[in-house]
Amino acid sequence: MMRRPQQDRESLWENVMRRRDFLQISVAAAVPAVLAPLGKTAVSSSDLPDAEQQTVVAGVRAALDKTLYPALLQRVYPGHFTVTADGVGYGSDTTWPGLDSWEMAGAYLLVGKHREVLDYFDFVQASQRRDGNIPFAIFLADKPPGGMDSYLRGLRYPEDVYTYKPVVRPGQPTYSNMSERKWIGLFTHWQVKANPLSVLGPICFILTGQEIYAATKSNIWLTEKLPALEATGRHLLTRISPNGLMSGAGFYIEMPPRNQWDGITQCYGIRAFRQLAAVNEALGRRDAAATWNRHADALRGRFLEIFWQRDHFAEYVHPEHGLVDSHGLSDVNWAAIGLEVAREDQIKRLWPILMHEPMFWRGGMPTHLVTKPSTYEKWEFTEPLPFKVTVYTGDVAAMGRVWYLEVLACQRMREYGRLRESVLKVCQMGQKEGGLWHERYYAGEGNTVKPGANYRYCEYAAILVRAVLGNPAVFPESKNFGSESKKAT
Repeated sequence: MMRRPQQDRESLWENVMRRRDFLQISVAAAVPAVLAPLGKTAVSSSDLPDAEQQTVVAGVRAALDKTLYPALLQRVYPGHFTVTADGVGYGSDTTWPGLDSWEMAGAYLLVGKHREVLDYFDFVQASQRRDGNIPFAIFLADKPPGGMDSYLRGLRYPEDVYTYKPVVRPGQPTYSNMSERKWIGLFTHWQVKANPLSVLGPICFILTGQEIYAATKSNIWLTEKLPALEATGRHLLTRISPNGLMSGAGFYIEMPPRNQWDGITQCYGIRAFRQLAAVNEALGRRDAAATWNRHADALRGRFLEIFWQRDHFAEYVHPEHGLVDSHGLSDVNWAAIGLEVAREDQIKRLWPILMHEPMFWRGGMPTHLVTKPSTYEKWEFTEPLPFKVTVYTGDVAAMGRVWYLEVLACQRMREYGRLRESVLKVCQMGQKEGGLWHERYYAGEGNTVKPGANYRYCEYAAILVRAVLGNPAVFPESKNFGSESKKAT
């Protein structure tokens, strides 16, 4: 990317700081309880345009009523939900313990669906292998699943088959299947060499466990689950390569696979180790907490040393081509700030550049993976495969997972005006699509986007609920959903 002179960067930072000061005075919002509290001041609904508030309320209502609640079917087992509202895309009886389900579980916790998320967590825990690993997909295994010669060729059948019988809890639907059934977890990707998504399951298992504890405050539950959570953390330690980075290729993307050390993987790995430290600290296990914090610090040190490029972070490290930083700014920059990895001096250089980069919101849709999406080269595509693949950059688009990192970054930086603006844009896109969202929004001609992949996908809906209901001081519209936790599933 084009370098800006030092004086220009400092000038940009001063402009951003002035904007932030103005917003703090005019918006006077606070970061939610999931982050460090910054006070009790809040946005007054009287200071916001009625049309803006109506758009936000309508967007969140659609996210719940048209996407998240319909997806929470619970027929396959209590607590089961699909990652599309109609259950068609990605299977009606499949579970995805990685990104999608963690994002949705957090949204369900915000509307009081505690029992449902506890049931879901029990199901995922049952899939844990002896080495502590958690799969990124789980399928019924009464017989060998189809596709084992193509997209499910990473399955180990019958080695990874296990049985699960749901634990009985008050409030479970009478129609939930409570019988003992056979399941199989998918731990290895169809790109078996690069193996993207391979740390997605274990990291999201830890993040979900921490969010459950934050919502329930149950030391009894946490004490019971801590051995499984720590076993997952120990598995993640085995993924640390000799270069000090966590392997696993693309954390939440597979096309391209970001072979082999994705910057997003490093940032989320650091977050997972810190969360393990936090839950141990909550139970008075200070030595264990200190150990996990040391692991987080070690990974953070290597990430900052390798990925920082004077005024931004690189995208990933390739085993043959080295550090890759050729697609403009990437999602790694939002992650480094939002997941509290970047140093303050780095943020001072980086933040004004992010605030003045329009291509993250190309077509009015937050947030794109990279700002130069058409620059990926053939050596970055999928490895040679025994079956035909025609799409090589299917994940180079605006996606809810990237927007979530921007939301976290705006929270950390108290950039509440941009946070609200991003929510409005997502709500407006949902309105255009009938109160629903696509999985991805690809860069089109000029400043446009093209909706793609699965329609009625749950990710944008889940992040919208997290952004609004998780930040009541920034979104007074959240008071309209105060009774959600009282609703029957």
